[in-house]
Amino acid sequence: MDSPPKRQVLVCQYRTCLKDGADRVLATFQKESIPNVTIKASGCLGLCGSGPMVVVLPDNVYYWHINPKKAKAIVTTHLLGNTQIESLMHPRLHPHR
Repeated sequence: MDSPPKRQVLVCQYRTCLKDGADRVLATFQKESIPNVTIKASGCLGLCGSGPMVVVLPDNVYYWHINPKKAKAIVTTHLLGNTQIESLMHPRLHPHR
């Protein structure tokens, strides 16, 4: 049986996202123990003004305006439960169906 693909969570730590609390979002993810997931601080993800931004790879899901409470929901629902959270996804990149 194949193991699930390893995921990466990128948390923008560039100017605007940092001003909006991205350091607290990164710390929230880093406190969690999530199998097969690495958490990384990233540079600008190109969506300034939408932050703090979080990207889950290889799922290619962009979450926007993330705070520590929403980060915990991403851990529980997406990373552990394998269900993406549409209401937190950037609408320009993930138009609702």
